[in-house]
Amino acid sequence: MTAPSSTPAIPAESARPLLRAHRGFQLLLTGDTVSQFGSQVTVLALPLVALSIFHASAFQMGLLTAASTVPVALVGLPAGAWVDRMRRRPVLIATDLLRFALLASIPLAYAFGVLTLAQLYAVAVLAGTATVFFDVAHLSYLPFLIGRDRLTEGNAVLQTANRGANFSGPAVCGWLVQAAGPVGALVVDAVSFLVSAGSIGAIRRSEPQSEQAARSSLRQQIAVGLRYVFHDPVLRMLVASGVLLCLATTALLAVQPVLLVRDLGLSPGLYGLLLAGEGVGGFLGSLTAWSAIRRLGTARTIWVPSLAIVPFVLLMPFTGHGWLILLYPVGSFAFAVGISMRNVAQLTYRQSVCPPELLGRMNASMRVLTWGAMPLGGLLGGALAQWAGTRAAMWAVFALIVLALLPVLTPALRAARD
Repeated sequence: MTAPSSTPAIPAESARPLLRAHRGFQLLLTGDTVSQFGSQVTVLALPLVALSIFHASAFQMGLLTAASTVPVALVGLPAGAWVDRMRRRPVLIATDLLRFALLASIPLAYAFGVLTLAQLYAVAVLAGTATVFFDVAHLSYLPFLIGRDRLTEGNAVLQTANRGANFSGPAVCGWLVQAAGPVGALVVDAVSFLVSAGSIGAIRRSEPQSEQAARSSLRQQIAVGLRYVFHDPVLRMLVASGVLLCLATTALLAVQPVLLVRDLGLSPGLYGLLLAGEGVGGFLGSLTAWSAIRRLGTARTIWVPSLAIVPFVLLMPFTGHGWLILLYPVGSFAFAVGISMRNVAQLTYRQSVCPPELLGRMNASMRVLTWGAMPLGGLLGGALAQWAGTRAAMWAVFALIVLALLPVLTPALRAARD
């Protein structure tokens, strides 16, 4: 069945084995994978710094999660307009170097005995701001670097590598935290951004700077990006679903260390090992996404895997002592499989149909409209865990995950293959 006429078709992938020999793509892949590995260290180590050194409450943990995601809402839209005015590769390098300096400041302050919870909040906000610019520039740079006819392959390879880093990152970080402490583990993250900056800096292909974007005001550019997103029916569905999904996943980030480390008493090493289940699922989901898109089409790959994982995800609130602890990695594994396949499909759609001069603003608009819910999700998860208990918070999280499926189950999307 063909897609509605308002939905542009996705270009077919070329059979030429270009990406294996594409030096620029391999360098981008290396830098992004190393950076993702280090970022997983931050996701695990920064909350453990707050728990172990400052004995942070559940609500303070929620604030820390919110601090790392609030930049999406604050600077996401102007970031897209600015990225469209600039060459993307220098933006990637500069934001990597900034994140290195910010994360390196935590072990440095700890060594001199001046580390505070306020500094953790500040680093989370500033590093989150740099990540907004990096992500928008990265998504907008890929179509230029490899061409639109290989976006499905490129996105699948990048997602697979990133999920591999997501799998190994928490497991390695758990043992790093146990051996060197959470502050020491952050040194690894800081160094990873240096490696990423060096890899991306070695890409030699230059891109032209947009002259059209520079001729209009920042407000006009932002408005054009938002209008493009709301005009496209598939993007509107993805925004509605993404808001609920981001609320759920960020609330989960605030709740899971409280449940697994404080309530169930897991060691940092075992905590990291349990979180690695999500990385394994994401790796396998990304690995099979390219094949799934060829068989199911991009439209069905957006909603079919997400629907299939619901029964497994609902196991997670029953996590407890003994063998019940295994319910958490099983649920997070299934969740990551479905979301990774969906991400490859929706990223390919977005990058394929959007004009090159609008890529930064379109990607930024999508991020702000969906990821803008993340600070609220972090606060919601922390507040629920603090005042209603971790079990109630977990059930609220998974109610949001189920609700997030409804927008992409509309007849228009279910009837389309691509």
